[in-house]
Amino acid sequence: MGALTIHSLFLHQTKSGQADKTPLRKLLIFLFLLCFVQAFAQPEFDKRLSFDEIQALLKDGISPRDLRKQAMAWYHWAYYDEEQTGLPDSAFQYLAHSVALFAQTNDTFAYQRARADLADRLAARNLSDEAIKMQQEALEYFRRTGNLRLETHLLARMSRVYLNKGENEKALALKRAFTIKNGVLKDTVLAIAVAKYEVEHDAQLGKYAFARYGASNALRLAEQIKRNDFITWGQFSVGYYSLLDKDYKMALFFLKKAERSAPRSNLQMRRDICRQMSLTYEALDSLPLALRYSYRAAEISDSLLIQEQQAALHRLAFQFDTHQKRIEIDLLEKEKSAAQEQSKQQQLGLATLGVALAAVLLALFFIVRDYNHRMRVNKVITAQTEEINQQKIRDLENTLKIETMQSMLAGQESERQRVAQDLHDSVGGLLAAVKIQLETMTAKKPERAQDEDWKKIRGLLDETVAETRHIARNMQPSALMEFGLVTALRDLCNRVHGEGVPHITFQHFGEFANIDREIALNCYRIIQELLQNTLKHAHATEILVQITQTDNQLALLVEDDGTGFDPQNTQKGMGTDNVARRAQFLKGELSVQSSKGQGTSTLVTVPLSETQGKP
Repeated sequence: MGALTIHSLFLHQTKSGQADKTPLRKLLIFLFLLCFVQAFAQPEFDKRLSFDEIQALLKDGISPRDLRKQAMAWYHWAYYDEEQTGLPDSAFQYLAHSVALFAQTNDTFAYQRARADLADRLAARNLSDEAIKMQQEALEYFRRTGNLRLETHLLARMSRVYLNKGENEKALALKRAFTIKNGVLKDTVLAIAVAKYEVEHDAQLGKYAFARYGASNALRLAEQIKRNDFITWGQFSVGYYSLLDKDYKMALFFLKKAERSAPRSNLQMRRDICRQMSLTYEALDSLPLALRYSYRAAEISDSLLIQEQQAALHRLAFQFDTHQKRIEIDLLEKEKSAAQEQSKQQQLGLATLGVALAAVLLALFFIVRDYNHRMRVNKVITAQTEEINQQKIRDLENTLKIETMQSMLAGQESERQRVAQDLHDSVGGLLAAVKIQLETMTAKKPERAQDEDWKKIRGLLDETVAETRHIARNMQPSALMEFGLVTALRDLCNRVHGEGVPHITFQHFGEFANIDREIALNCYRIIQELLQNTLKHAHATEILVQITQTDNQLALLVEDDGTGFDPQNTQKGMGTDNVARRAQFLKGELSVQSSKGQGTSTLVTVPLSETQGKP
């Protein structure tokens, strides 16, 4: 079914006369970042660690406490997650956490190096201004320390960001600067990386002839340094842009070369080559060859899909390393093995039956084969129908849960507002009246002001008024309604002060102006609840409150250095349940990482719609 589906999509692309540009664009961005990472020569940053090595490094940084090892572990985890699973959002979060930890270690080089990598991810999320600001600070540091290599590569990266913003003059000036410095460095990898991006930029403008010429230059440089991965990319790019430029013979020539040089392990590249060759043969009216390469691309896509599914299972086991998840994975593996064994047995039985029936009568063999084919199709249709029905049932159940939870949360907020209003209007008014009466009595008899009992009564009354205002403000955050989520959270963190109270650091990344009011209120309540739990139970000295917004996601992080706890053996309280319910209502995910004596880190991720996620 997978091969037929992909082939149908492929034929639709062929009929519309448009080549598939998305795979090449993704490949260009990934290789561009990879070239720059390789160029930042520092072994502890550049060496790619396995998952077990990352976990070991993180464990060494937790006990005994070593913030630099923790920061380095999160840095490598970000690249591992990005390269192994292809999910950039979690990699962005891990990299931002690494930068925050490096900032506490006073290792300026590591801090600026990690910030430069984080700036690339910000630029990819259309946060170009913040990315340029971070890159400029890193550039000034590398200039002061005389690091010519990192200065040159950072100039190239900034040129790319300015070009994406459409500020061509600044981009050109930066290009001249890093070209001059690269004349001293003679870094061919950097030259290839820049050429790749210019190829992509020309292609976006529809200048396929210029893109083909640039790809040819990059291919020539790659052949000089004998980098097979860049050579394959160059051959594929020349063929691809020749196809877009309608030079089909040239396209076929270079695509065949790319097919021969592409390693068999690089399934994504081989799939893209087969797709473009199919389109090229179709343009040359060689339909049998076009169909053959279309089927080949579909088969490779099926292999990639299986590979991605296995990677997803692997990542699931890494991130949720619990006994229940291991049981589920074992069951999935057993079901998969059983299905494969059953499929093999069915195929063997059908083959045996086919041979036996062919010896008796060829016509009967065709009848049986047709019947089996119908049965398989009906089985697939039945399974798909059942899955659709089950999905509808799950959707209805989830909708009902969300509506119930929405009513409950709305009731809570309404009750909070009513109580806050009563405290302000009724209790607050009475307390104000009592205070005025006391002042009047003091004015009538000034000698009372020196009485110790009188002073205690006035002090208790002032404390009662302040506590009433504090309770009313917590129950109905006026700063959230008037100034937005960031201001409200900053006000919430600033209100916690005094002797013996932990120091709270508040950080925010991204724009929060367009966040829905209901989402903002629930996010405020979540952080308020987590702060209260930390202040009550953690016995911490430092608390980090961090909110980060990407294109389609809002991340809330509360981390402390307190006593910690064992999540498996700790009974959940009302505060934890409130956080979980609000996260579920927002269709988000709650993740708690803690151990005794090592502090607690709570991360809540909330999905955003496209209109909410964009400034």
